[in-house]
Amino acid sequence: MLKSLYPKISWDRVRIVGFDLDGALYDELNFIEQVYRPISKYLSIFCNGNEKEVYIYMLQRWLEKGSSYDHIFEDVLSLYGETGRKPSDVIQQCLTIYRNYQPKLKLSRRVSIILNYFAERYSMFLITDGQSSLQRAKISSLGLEKWFPLEHVSISGDYGSNYQKPALLALKKIKLFSQKITPELVVYFGDRQNDLLFAENAGFQFVSVYCMQPMEIL
Repeated sequence: MLKSLYPKISWDRVRIVGFDLDGALYDELNFIEQVYRPISKYLSIFCNGNEKEVYIYMLQRWLEKGSSYDHIFEDVLSLYGETGRKPSDVIQQCLTIYRNYQPKLKLSRRVSIILNYFAERYSMFLITDGQSSLQRAKISSLGLEKWFPLEHVSISGDYGSNYQKPALLALKKIKLFSQKITPELVVYFGDRQNDLLFAENAGFQFVSVYCMQPMEIL
């Protein structure tokens, strides 16, 4: 199966498989659609756009720019005009809503089958960037504890921005890498340029995916 799905990888040599979270294992739009609802409701109080307009605009802006873009809330206030409160205070409250949100997410059947297949054959780990409590809420909602024990998960928000990919410091927090590992024996799946650079820095094989569907964008 793997040689058909991901033919560029030398699977006969692989011993460890790693994954990014957002985008790689689930459709991140599912999360964005949820979290932007309370944020658009809040923003509409302090700008001249109604809740539905603000919500649609943010979704469109996210689809255009992606999650690496961190000015969407500012763009809303710039487009619709802010009223009644300092823009910086409004944006900070939007970030608070975002970071404290408790999502309801579900893995696709396809991804679950693939993870089961990997788990029977390889050791697995998960490295994700982001705010700690939010990323853990996503992991819990997706039920990823089934495949990734705590000692095989690293979240950059637990340690600081210097742990974000493409830096390799997060690997030191993964028990699998407490002993020296031949890099060519590891495959990493991700959906962003930083994931590719991370894999290259580590010497890992890399597969660009979205929801574990191979992509050719990187």
